[in-house]
Amino acid sequence: ESFEKWGKQEVLSDVVRVIRMFRPDVIITRFAPDRSAGHGHHEASAILAEEAFDLAGDPKAFPEHLKQGLEVWQPRRLFFNGSTWWKKDLAEIAKNDPDWFSVDVGGYDPLLGLSYTEIAGRSRSMHKSQGFGAAETRGESLEYLKLIKGDRPKTEDIFEGIDMTWGRIPNGTRIGKSITSLCDSYSTSNPEKSGKAIRDLRQLLRGEVNDPWVKRTYDQLGYMYASINGIALDLTTSSFYLCEEDTLKYDATGILRNTQGLTGPIPVTFGRTSFSYLPWDGKAVVADWILPPPNSVDMPYWLKERRGNLNLVESSSLIGLARLKNALDLDFELSIVGEEVPYTLPVLYKWVDRVAGERIRPVYVTPVASVIPKTDVLIARGGPQLVSVEVEALTDTLRGELTVTAPPGWLMAGSTSSTLSMGVTINKRGEKNSFSVRVDATAEAIPGALKFAFVGPKGTADRTLHEIDYPHIMPQVYYTPAEVKLVPLDVKTTAKRVGYVKGAGDDVPQAMEQLGVAVEFIDLESRGSTGSPRQISLEELKKYDAIVTGIRAYNTTKGMKELHPFLLQYVEEGGTLIVQYNTTPRFFSGASDFQIDPATLGPHPFTIGRGRVTVEEAPPTFLDPKHPLLNMPNTITAADFEGWVQERGLYFATDFGTNYTPLIAWNDPGEEPLNGALIVADHGKGRFIYTGISFFRQLPAGVPGAYRLFANLISPRTAR
Repeated sequence: ESFEKWGKQEVLSDVVRVIRMFRPDVIITRFAPDRSAGHGHHEASAILAEEAFDLAGDPKAFPEHLKQGLEVWQPRRLFFNGSTWWKKDLAEIAKNDPDWFSVDVGGYDPLLGLSYTEIAGRSRSMHKSQGFGAAETRGESLEYLKLIKGDRPKTEDIFEGIDMTWGRIPNGTRIGKSITSLCDSYSTSNPEKSGKAIRDLRQLLRGEVNDPWVKRTYDQLGYMYASINGIALDLTTSSFYLCEEDTLKYDATGILRNTQGLTGPIPVTFGRTSFSYLPWDGKAVVADWILPPPNSVDMPYWLKERRGNLNLVESSSLIGLARLKNALDLDFELSIVGEEVPYTLPVLYKWVDRVAGERIRPVYVTPVASVIPKTDVLIARGGPQLVSVEVEALTDTLRGELTVTAPPGWLMAGSTSSTLSMGVTINKRGEKNSFSVRVDATAEAIPGALKFAFVGPKGTADRTLHEIDYPHIMPQVYYTPAEVKLVPLDVKTTAKRVGYVKGAGDDVPQAMEQLGVAVEFIDLESRGSTGSPRQISLEELKKYDAIVTGIRAYNTTKGMKELHPFLLQYVEEGGTLIVQYNTTPRFFSGASDFQIDPATLGPHPFTIGRGRVTVEEAPPTFLDPKHPLLNMPNTITAADFEGWVQERGLYFATDFGTNYTPLIAWNDPGEEPLNGALIVADHGKGRFIYTGISFFRQLPAGVPGAYRLFANLISPRTAR
């Protein structure tokens, strides 16, 4: 399915291109090219790696790369990194199979004072969104690699026979000796004494910079030369956003802190602007000037244009780059004792936090405004409904109009056409105007997007700015179209008030509000005066027509152990409990991340499996067509499963016996049907439901049938 959605040749071309750019000797895949990889994307990555390994060295494969300046490159070896997580006996297998090699990745780096597995633990713990916090281990840590392609090493060293020295490139032996000499003679107390050796080495490399590794080393040496002389350069400004139509003052600050190696002014050239640092007084010199920013909004280059399931880039030469320079990154040359050192510096915004101290972040070029709809989807159930939107000024003195365009069959209050305009007047950057648009679906209304666009003398804006900001990374920005998906839908629910327990994060609560349901979060984190968790009572839960637990709530939400017995009592006394998917338990230091005994998740035992249906078009089979959940208050048909996104579901139930009724079966092509996506058990006066259906994807995407089915799930079994 991945290849079908992406286009296999398009993505294979990308992989071959990156190999030719990076020119690796050894490639290691993390996943196998079969279903043991878990996800289809994982499996596809291994298939692509194996095919690209052979094609990267073939001049007949993707010849357009060669016309664009790349050269063919044949890696020596391709390994698969097996895992003892999946194969507990992998160590024994590796001992007896000559295709398997073991590598100790637990080595210690005395310069860093850390083992590589300590660093790996810190890195994995930065994977916040999936709760991948990991220990920082020390000592031996073996990884197992299976040779898939290439020549078999004659020893246990996976790099055996590969020249790992500078001798592999023309004139490399001389370069290698110069680098060794430079490292051996380097003095940490007098680093400026290495200045001449660095200049001589750069001169030696200058004639060989067509080789990518030489070019990288050449550039690094330039920065080293400035560093050993204590040169510090900063470009700062007074705001972290700059509108593409604005101009702004930049402060360039430079200081030479190590005055032993150099004397006299150091010329610096920024484009047409030149000035000198005065190194002998040890003080920073500030130069002010105004530059118009380029007419380019900063965002990830691979998100600028999308066609179908692929993100397009404006130039194939960008493929493989993590990011481009920001629009305000400035290139300049620093001339030190006749040595021209090319520099690229970002323009930064600096401030002081009273707790964290000095903080920095990049300065991004933005549109003149961010247009922010307050919802992504509007489910039109009949009658006029309000859509709220804000216009945030990203420049001072923003004047213009917000234009709203509706799809055919939709009426907007205050307009006799499909377009409505409202005046925008904002004086200062960061301030907002708020608007409400009343829309009503006629009998001829079709699904479509309600589109918003700002137009004014300073420029236009039809996107919403989003910022990703965590303590361990620099803030990043990206944009989405400023629009609301309008969905005319015949849907009913008898639920009026629903309690929601937060899980790993999803937008299901907001979707239920679209159904006209009042959603209240069940707070498990509040603590009393003694510091102990707040006690939840059965009487408090009885006020809800239904209770829904968020995805992976039993894996991630503290307090579920204490809440769960009350949830089962709530069901027994007439409540409806919907448990969205949880993952199979994971163990850390011998302890499970599952908050309860998994066998007690429902009123009767069942197992959370790893089954999933990835093809979102997989046809459903109704196993109990007359069951109330498929008929009340909405009659669910095969048409309700059209237009789904990404997948049908995951982590389906298994081993549920006869105490649960499975309602739907489906399967990926060539696989056996799975019937654990939606199981239900009537218990006492109430109803328990476990579902692996990916409502957390379908409801925010405005999938009509998913709303109709979910409306049935939350509708109470009996009047309450």
